[in-house]
Amino acid sequence: MKKELRKKFIIERNNLTERYRNDASSKIFSNLEKNKLFESAEKVFIFVGFGSEIATLPFIKKWINKKQIFVPKIDNKTMNLVHITSIDDLAPGHFGILEPTSTTYYNEEIDLVITPSIVFDKKGYRLGYGKGYYDKYFATNKHKTSIGLSYDKLLQEKIPTEKHDKKVDIIITEEQTLIINERYNNNN
Repeated sequence: MKKELRKKFIIERNNLTERYRNDASSKIFSNLEKNKLFESAEKVFIFVGFGSEIATLPFIKKWINKKQIFVPKIDNKTMNLVHITSIDDLAPGHFGILEPTSTTYYNEEIDLVITPSIVFDKKGYRLGYGKGYYDKYFATNKHKTSIGLSYDKLLQEKIPTEKHDKKVDIIITEEQTLIINERYNNNN
């Protein structure tokens, strides 16, 4: 079931026009930058977008000298966090996705995890690519807050979930900010 849904939503995402994706991406990051949780975060763990995913590279470039930016590196079927100080620290890795060339992994707490997904639902659950990297990471509880970024057009009412699936605390689209975790209700 999840496998079919992944395919369906990747096709839907690929079918969004490039113009919509670019406009939505810049609005999403503008909304993120105005969020108090982002403003106060020093250590930010963010995915490197590829294909029709939300384009994170311009955002990473913008903030790389203002905050400590960490990006994922897959090594031995495990997702590791690597601190980068320049876009030049990245090279194509798994599936051709840009990842850090360094193997100096960071294992301490992160203030904010900006979480990728094929699709999110309005309850904060995500349909990822099925490898479980982020669910395993969230289970370590080494992050303060998780924010999911989504194109508004792809936000779903509900997606199928399993026991080990973890919700994000907040979802930001180009149109809205959904507070999933009650403790952030007065924080916007």
